[in-house]
Amino acid sequence: MASCPLVSSSTTHTVSLLFENDANWEQFANSSSALLVYDAASSSDALTICKEFNETLLAPGDLADVSNKLSYLQHLGQFENESQFWIRAFNSTEATSVAPFSSSVSFPNSDTCKKLPFLCSNSAPFTSQVDTNFTNSPTTTVASNGTIFTGTRDHMTFRFMGIPYASPPLGSLRFQYPERWEGSHVDATACKLSLQPACLQFGSFANNDMGLNPWGISEDCLYLNVYTTYIPSSTSDSPEPLRPVFFWIHGGGNTGGTGDDETFDGAPLATRGDVVIVTINHRLNIFGFLGLNDSAIPGNYALADKIAALQWVQEHISDFGGDPERVTIIGQSAGGFSVVDLLKSPKAAGLFHRAISESGAAGSSFFTPEEASEAYLPVLVPFCNNTGVKLLQCLQALPAETLLNITNVATTWKTIIDGVYAIDSAVHQMSLGPSAVNSVPFLLGFMPEEGQSLLGTTIAPNDTNFAQDLATAIGSTQAEVVLESGLWTISEDFTVYNATINAYSDFLLTCPAESMISSASGSNAFPALYVYTMQHAYGLNHLDPYGLCTFPTGHIQPYYRCHAGDVYEVFGTYYLFDLPIRIPQDVFYTALVQDLWTAFARTGNPNPDQDDLAARGPAYESTLRILRETKWVWEEYDNVTMRRASLDYPDLGILEGLPDVANGRCAVLTQ
Repeated sequence: MASCPLVSSSTTHTVSLLFENDANWEQFANSSSALLVYDAASSSDALTICKEFNETLLAPGDLADVSNKLSYLQHLGQFENESQFWIRAFNSTEATSVAPFSSSVSFPNSDTCKKLPFLCSNSAPFTSQVDTNFTNSPTTTVASNGTIFTGTRDHMTFRFMGIPYASPPLGSLRFQYPERWEGSHVDATACKLSLQPACLQFGSFANNDMGLNPWGISEDCLYLNVYTTYIPSSTSDSPEPLRPVFFWIHGGGNTGGTGDDETFDGAPLATRGDVVIVTINHRLNIFGFLGLNDSAIPGNYALADKIAALQWVQEHISDFGGDPERVTIIGQSAGGFSVVDLLKSPKAAGLFHRAISESGAAGSSFFTPEEASEAYLPVLVPFCNNTGVKLLQCLQALPAETLLNITNVATTWKTIIDGVYAIDSAVHQMSLGPSAVNSVPFLLGFMPEEGQSLLGTTIAPNDTNFAQDLATAIGSTQAEVVLESGLWTISEDFTVYNATINAYSDFLLTCPAESMISSASGSNAFPALYVYTMQHAYGLNHLDPYGLCTFPTGHIQPYYRCHAGDVYEVFGTYYLFDLPIRIPQDVFYTALVQDLWTAFARTGNPNPDQDDLAARGPAYESTLRILRETKWVWEEYDNVTMRRASLDYPDLGILEGLPDVANGRCAVLTQ
């Protein structure tokens, strides 16, 4: 090889991790991935830089696995038809150039001193289990606003786990709004403690009952995770455009859950949609929601945590490849509540640009400060019989376990209408028009039988006493109203079990959301509003009462489209829980949902650009085919046509009206 002028390699390069994600999670581990280094280098420098990544130049036999990703980048205008790349030569450790967009495949005698972008192998292991040990994984470093973040790399993504976005809310910072974290280095490799502990809570995440949280719980929990396939260098001449950001808020009824739940591992969604994923922890139960009619403890600490995490995103995400001008807040269940709360909060203005609420009702239920004091003071008095600052100081001095135990007595924790973080109910505030909210494109929707998984085993499929099951589900007073209406008539198909699930789903989530939708649409509160019902589901393996939220592999049979039956589809993380492909449509539907959601993150419109899908290659063919065959378009919702998307594969459709409005059931449940 000819001698070339020595070029000292930088510690940072503009790098994309290329992985062809066709949504078939059973094959993820079997497909090659590669590192694309944009910074042009001579062949010898390319070899050296790959070695700095603990890699070699990409083997020619692996080029086919990432060729469609390269073609898509060319479609986006990042490379020319004649663009060449260094890869490894056949049967050699030396470099050769390839022109993947040209009819001529390789140029073995090309000038080795010529500077070209290049492809390195990616031998980092595939993350295949919840409690992965990343000790031996290669590290990745990002410098951002004076802080060095050291993360890791696996088969599919760069991942930065356990990044503090606020100071630990301990001692005098307990029951205070989050304070900015200051530091010069963050070890986000998860090599020391794996992921950071979840926030204090009871339930399956506290005890790791179902293997979902082996990292424990702690009051020191204000951390976030970043998953990205693109790391830009500030010195690069022509970096790839920054990518849309998903800011995920977990569910759990404001009392449980964690952003570290590997159900929300960002690798599949990041690779499928070319987006950056951020998942967060926020304070829960008494620690995040205690508020009193008292200026010393005004409440809404959890909401303030989410806003602090969004501020972190604005300050840092561009250095992780994310576009701070295209941030989509997204959450499911209580995470969907949070999305609505952020849409309403003046404190969150300008921090996000789209919103997705999955099964998020009309946002968090709320207390006035007076109602909060009435609910919470009686459980505090046995420990701290004070007021004002003295009460705050007493609570700050109590052991965290003592406060957590109080949540066994006071079990409902709500947003406080404080006039600062929260102004009013969603229905009323959105009725005032765009000036009253953070007006961004808004996408939201439902699962048809939300209540089945939420009711758990409190009722049973063979129950025959409708009045009793209703009282269990929605309370005796509301049950009487339902029975008196005569709108839930028991039949062979609409059994006591099914009718109770319907009434509970409507009461808790669907009808409140529909009131909000009607209010927002009537005032044009948002520049675009999209509504859906998911007709296909894959129940979470830990939230599947009686095994009725899914069906056996290869045997389609009636099942419930349960609450949280949409989460695997959005994130594509079935493989982390050893879940099989039941039918081929599971793969196609997962691809479709991810393509719709990420199209919305890119443009504020969930209809994918079909030319864009075609340019992405065979991995996107199933979505492209169904859109072309059906000529399906997801229309904006308005109060005249009332059109919502019916999402399934291959049965994509458009429905008119909202669930249980025309038949009068929602009017009964929301009166």
